[in-house]
Amino acid sequence: MTSLIRRQWSSIAAGLSLLPALIQAFPFIWKTPLSHDHPTHLFKAWHFWTEMLGQGRLRGWSHFWGFGFPSDEFVPSGGELWVSLFRALSLGQLSWLRTYALALAAFLLFKAFTAFVFTRRYFGPSAALIAAWLTSLDPGEFSEGGWAWNVDWGVWPVSLAMCFLLLGSAQLSAVLRTGRARHALRAGLWSAAALITHQIALLVLAVVVPLLLLGQCSRQRALPPLRVAQTLGAALLGFALPATTLLPFLARSQVTLDLGEATQSLADVGTRLLELRTFAHVPPLVHALSLLGAWFVLRGGRRSARFIALCALAFLLATSDLLTGVLHLERVLPSLIKIETARCLLVAKLFWYPLAGFACVELARRAWLLASRQARGRAALAGLLTIGGAAALMAPVPPRWPAWQLPHQIQGEAETAFFADLQQVWAWSRELRATHAGHYRIAYYMPHGDHLATLAPVYDQTLLYKIGVTPTQIFDGLPLNDGRDLLKALSVEYVVSVRSLEPALFELERSFGSLRLYRFKDYHPDPFEVLGPGHAELLEFAPERVRIRLSGMAPESRLRIHVAAFDRWQAEIAGSALPISTVAAQGVEDPVLMEVPARDGELVLRYVYRASDWLGLILTLGTLPAFWALARRGPQPWRALFSRVARRRRALLWGALGGGVLLAGSVVLRIRDNQRLLPPRSLFHADLPLTLGGHPCTKLNSLSYGCGVQRVEAALVHGRGDHLCMRATSREPLRVRIPGKLGAFLVAQYDALGAPGSIRAELDGNPLGQARTRPAYMLRQTIQFDTRARAGTEGDLEVMLEGGPLTCFDLWWR
Repeated sequence: MTSLIRRQWSSIAAGLSLLPALIQAFPFIWKTPLSHDHPTHLFKAWHFWTEMLGQGRLRGWSHFWGFGFPSDEFVPSGGELWVSLFRALSLGQLSWLRTYALALAAFLLFKAFTAFVFTRRYFGPSAALIAAWLTSLDPGEFSEGGWAWNVDWGVWPVSLAMCFLLLGSAQLSAVLRTGRARHALRAGLWSAAALITHQIALLVLAVVVPLLLLGQCSRQRALPPLRVAQTLGAALLGFALPATTLLPFLARSQVTLDLGEATQSLADVGTRLLELRTFAHVPPLVHALSLLGAWFVLRGGRRSARFIALCALAFLLATSDLLTGVLHLERVLPSLIKIETARCLLVAKLFWYPLAGFACVELARRAWLLASRQARGRAALAGLLTIGGAAALMAPVPPRWPAWQLPHQIQGEAETAFFADLQQVWAWSRELRATHAGHYRIAYYMPHGDHLATLAPVYDQTLLYKIGVTPTQIFDGLPLNDGRDLLKALSVEYVVSVRSLEPALFELERSFGSLRLYRFKDYHPDPFEVLGPGHAELLEFAPERVRIRLSGMAPESRLRIHVAAFDRWQAEIAGSALPISTVAAQGVEDPVLMEVPARDGELVLRYVYRASDWLGLILTLGTLPAFWALARRGPQPWRALFSRVARRRRALLWGALGGGVLLAGSVVLRIRDNQRLLPPRSLFHADLPLTLGGHPCTKLNSLSYGCGVQRVEAALVHGRGDHLCMRATSREPLRVRIPGKLGAFLVAQYDALGAPGSIRAELDGNPLGQARTRPAYMLRQTIQFDTRARAGTEGDLEVMLEGGPLTCFDLWWR
């Protein structure tokens, strides 16, 4: 029996590794989590299945939220693909709630399986069993993975992407070790799966591959150039396969939200590491075992796994301000401020837990050797220490983590506030949809942070507007505010609210439990507005095609289209292209709508491919033959290519060294260049006349002014998302005079961090407009002053900023 267990231990350990995950997944048989982000992920899965795949698309425009958004272009669709897989496996017989619960349960099992497979590859089945249990029993915390992050907060697609990437990195290691085609094929496919599931995989892959090569360099003096080329080639194939999504995302990152935030200093990260409290709710014993495992690996044992210890340290450092506060790499790569580096704690755990498992097994091995060679007393002591350590390691992680009472920790349908009331609303809305012929939208006033309303289209297939922040949506053209003009432009006809609304604008229709249904009195059915003489008629309002018939137009007439501006939209009449301007939806706030000059004829708006879209598609299609070549049996043509490259090792070495020196020099020069603290479009690159609190400002150096004892300067400002912007050390009124010819639109962007204040502009002493600050949860705001009537002429234009906006601001012409 003992010998049988030894022979089959790997299979037995694999089965045991899933036990905690099975216990966790069991409640999803009757419960679907609806807390925090789950409703939005469920909506996106439904939308992907019906509106994307159902129309032969993987990404594209959707009108369902706000003024529309580029669906699956900024947030990859891997999570939706995962849920859609279970929709297909169930043949569509399960409800979307049950399908989503099934997909989430499968994710929990897959996460444990991934931890086991990855750890077994480097440390064997016993360490893999411990790592899988630690991964499953991890209580987690916000941005740290585990139960809280995946099941409570509902941000599980991040962890799913990391599962794919762990499997891909194991295959990359196999490519480096063996050079076999099947490993390269798997590495490319797993890496591609990670990249289409969450964008943080770009950062992780960029760190893992170099550290994998570095770890192997420590193992032997010289790596075979052919193996290095094959490993890099497999990683590039993993990037190229989803290039049709990745390249447009990278090319358009300027229209995504700044979400990056350095939450800890490098000193704080080091302190938490030394005090064994790097991760929330992880016992110091597990932390200590991880460090001990890293010591065993780096000291000499399991040298092929050295990159795991290096990755654990690298992703821990990435959560600090090392990249931005110390190295100031945001001046080289401004997109760093769009990455939520706090999530690197989630990634770091994936490498720390295998090290803890290895340390536990290694300690047990050494204790066994001690017991077999030394006196009985020392052997008994070593055995007791080993058993005690293992028991402490496998115990429920903190006392507050009742691992066996998980059904009570899932906020399902019965525990979710307003869910029963909203189901009544959606039943009414579904009946309305069947008889309502015109264009309309339903808005939802829900408590801040409650995203349950995003489930509405799953039940009623009706366009919605959720007032406030919507998770998983990083497109900056999605409004967050309310207001009469905004709701009118959105064609909102009904509003569902948890509170009473103003009778002057809203008429109470009926109640559904604790929810009130109002009719918006200024409902405007057309998704456009004619400015000036003329008449317009809506002919078609499809996801990626809008047709409007125009008649009776005058030369000064314009058409404002209530669809969010995006560079893939193209407007034309009778084959003649029209320029598209981005204009404000209400006063000077929310500049997200499109406006075109109007003339008689049929206006057609098409959602077209641009250069980055075509290039990404070409790369993806061009990669398919490479994967076919890797999959086929027989002689591999790619081996000859890599062999030819590898023969020129001297040229490659000198080229790599030269390229590295040039890259390092370029990085150093850019870090020292203050001009890169603001984008080239910023007006502050010029010598603008400024006055702060009545004191004239003198330019001290690039992007820096002295105003008496106060300063106005460019900096990286930390808040709810880091921003590169101007800031003032005083909150006294700042007047900015903009000399020269006027442009069409003056854009002002600010983040007041919740402090009160205002921005207003005057042209020749006449007011252009004014905006008050918004709540902090609405993040950075954009306003726009219309100066088209005076564009190209000289004018006395002044912008006044007071209070909160002086925390972070910028100005530019559009």
